[in-house]
Amino acid sequence: MKTVYLTNIPAPYREDCHEIVYKNLNRNYLVIYCSKTESDRKWKLERRTYRKIFLKDSSIKFKKKNIYIGFDIINILNKENPNIIILNGLAPTMIFAFIWAKIKNCKIIASTDANILTENLQGINFIQKLIRILIYKRFDAYIGASKKSLKLFEFYGAKAKNKFFVSHYSYPTKKLNNCPIGKRQYDIILCGQFIKRKLYDFSIDVIEKLIVEKKELNIKIIGYGPMKDHVLNRLNKLGVNYNYRGSIDPSKIIKEFSTAKLFLFPTKSDGWGVVANEACIAGTPVITCNNAGAANELIINNFNGLVLKLKVKLWSQEIIKILNNERKLKKYSKNASIFVKNFDSSAAAKKIIMAVKLAIK
Repeated sequence: MKTVYLTNIPAPYREDCHEIVYKNLNRNYLVIYCSKTESDRKWKLERRTYRKIFLKDSSIKFKKKNIYIGFDIINILNKENPNIIILNGLAPTMIFAFIWAKIKNCKIIASTDANILTENLQGINFIQKLIRILIYKRFDAYIGASKKSLKLFEFYGAKAKNKFFVSHYSYPTKKLNNCPIGKRQYDIILCGQFIKRKLYDFSIDVIEKLIVEKKELNIKIIGYGPMKDHVLNRLNKLGVNYNYRGSIDPSKIIKEFSTAKLFLFPTKSDGWGVVANEACIAGTPVITCNNAGAANELIINNFNGLVLKLKVKLWSQEIIKILNNERKLKKYSKNASIFVKNFDSSAAAKKIIMAVKLAIK
C-alpha cells in the first residue's frame, strides 16, 4: 500500500510528522512538494530520511500567493502508482492529481488547514468555490489542521463527519529545562511575520495601555516582513523597552519563547498557529482570540492561557492581572507545557495514518 502526500513546500512543523508516518507505513510513503520554498519563507530545515520529490517549480503569482501548475505530477504518479493520495490544498497541481486518482481508481484524502473564516478573508473566487463544491464530496477521508476544518468540508457538501481526522501542525514535545516563569527576563513576546493579518498594531495598542500600569515592561520581538519598520517605529515612539531578535531559526525558537512570561497572539485568521505550540512547549502561556485555529483546542481559556475578544482594553486588563499574579502565571505555564504534549508530532502523524487506513477500507 503506497501513499503519496502532495503539498506546496516543506514546513518545519510537518517534518517530524512526515518522518513518523514514513516509518509507520513501512516506508511506503512519499511526500511530493510543488516547490522547495516560497519568497516569504526563511525556514532552514534539518535533513530527514523520509522519501520526498520536488516538482519543477511552475508557479505563478496571483494576489501575492503562489499558484502551482505542475503538469509533471502526472508523470510522477504514473511512475509511483500510489494506492492513496493525500492532497494538501487545491492548487491546479492538486486538481491534476485528483483527476489522475479518479481515472486510476486510487483512494483520495483531502487535507487543509483552512476553515470558513480563513477562506472568507482570503476572498476565494467563484471558480475556486465551484471546484470545492464539485470535488470535496468525492474524497474518501478528510484531514484538518483543526476541528474548525470539518465545518469547511461540510459547507461544501462533503459528508465528512465520520471520516474526519484532526492532524494539528506540531513539533516534538521533549522535556525542556525552561527557566521558571516568574524569573523570566521578558514580560511579553511577539512572534510572527510582520504582515497585517498578524495584527501587530493591535498588540502595540495593548502594550501602550500596559505601560501605563507597568512602567518597566520588557518586550521581545521575533519576526520579519514588510511591516517591520512600521512596528519598530511605533515601539520606539512609545519608549518601551524591547529587544528585536529578527528572524530566528525554527530549531532555536522555543529557547527564545522560554525567556518570556506571556505570548500575545492576536490574528485576523490562522488555520492553526504553530507559534502557539512553540510557546506552550516553552511553558509560555498564550493570549489569543477565536480567529486562531489553536484557540479552544490547544489554548483553553483560563487554563493554559486566555481566548479573548479583540478588544484592546480587555486584553490590557487581563494581561496586567496575570503579570501581577505569579500563582496564576505558574498555573498557566505548567498547564501549557503539559497539555501541549497532546498536540505533538506523534499525535499528528497518528491521525494521518488513521485517515489512510480508513480510506483504504
